[in-house]
Amino acid sequence: MNRFFYLTILHVFNDGFEGSLLLLLPFISHELHINLAQVGMLGTAEGMMEILFSLPSIYFAAKYGSIRILLMALGIYTTGFILTSISPTLLLLFITFIIAGIGFGLFHSIAFGLISEWSEKSNRGRQLANFTASGDLGKIALTTVLTLIIGFIGWRYTAFLYGAAALLCLVIFLKFHSSSEKFHTTKNSETVSVPMRDFFTNVSFVFANLVNIFDTLASTSLYIFLPFLLIKRGIHPSILGAFTAMFFLGNFLGKTFLGRMVDKYGNTKIFIISEIFMAIFIFILANSLSPIIIFGAAIALGIFTKGTVPVVKSMISESVEHHQNFDKAFGINTIIASAAAALAPLILGFLSNTYGIVLAFNFCAISAVIAIIPATLYQLVYGRLPKPQLATEE
Repeated sequence: MNRFFYLTILHVFNDGFEGSLLLLLPFISHELHINLAQVGMLGTAEGMMEILFSLPSIYFAAKYGSIRILLMALGIYTTGFILTSISPTLLLLFITFIIAGIGFGLFHSIAFGLISEWSEKSNRGRQLANFTASGDLGKIALTTVLTLIIGFIGWRYTAFLYGAAALLCLVIFLKFHSSSEKFHTTKNSETVSVPMRDFFTNVSFVFANLVNIFDTLASTSLYIFLPFLLIKRGIHPSILGAFTAMFFLGNFLGKTFLGRMVDKYGNTKIFIISEIFMAIFIFILANSLSPIIIFGAAIALGIFTKGTVPVVKSMISESVEHHQNFDKAFGINTIIASAAAALAPLILGFLSNTYGIVLAFNFCAISAVIAIIPATLYQLVYGRLPKPQLATEE
């Protein structure tokens, strides 16, 4: 099996199930009578695991094999889904979301490192675009079906059904994955192993991560709170999946298109234009009362909120191109981005509870505008500063 295809299929499952877990929250909230602040805390509990397991996942992959760890991740979040389906209290839900979060947290550092290492610089934007977009295929398919199934059998049976389906897929993957040796990668002969501290003396790398922080604050929690905004606007819960699927369709289109534009026009220019449009469509979505406008804005907003993922990832790759320590770079980046992603639901949950959900969405629009500042600074310093002198690890 082609290694890019194998990794893509695993990404479809990882992101599809992560999106589905979060889409359970409105139904969990209704049954267990939990407020939006507690919903945000559940989202943060899941997101915190990405912080804790992003960097260790690299060392697990080096010791046991990248594909083996990615398959282990599938098994872990499968367990989280099954346990979520039988959790009777908020406390137990925190535990199950943490378990699922561990599985999701193991995935992206390893996967993005592999994609960057397997790709040439000239086509890395396209490869990152294809890979990041594949996750949205899973989200579109699995979340669209999720709310429809919930309408027939309830969220608990649906969560259990999803967990059982993922378990079956894991068994199939294990059957066909007799050995991970062909997926092991060998570092380029020019690669120099560098200590962690030297990444933070790399000015381009620092600005790329600041870009990622504000972009994450602007976009990552929109999906968690979008169903609540739609309900406030009178959208029936049974069709929430269709609306969020449109958002994910926008994600898919944006990643596919914007990633390719990086190879042609450069990442910074594409990012700045995207953030401007993101801010505009967040404001429209938050303040419109028309379901038709909301529907259209959800697609457009999806293009720019997650369409920037391959753009930002190309900045991270570009900033460490001179030593090609992509795995460590994405490990650090995932921790930083995950910290922002974990903080965002708390901020939006607090703002929603205190000032209303519309103000929380407007906060996201402001964050998108602020992200332009470090992106501009990245463009100014990249390629103009001497490359940092990197000490080789013993």
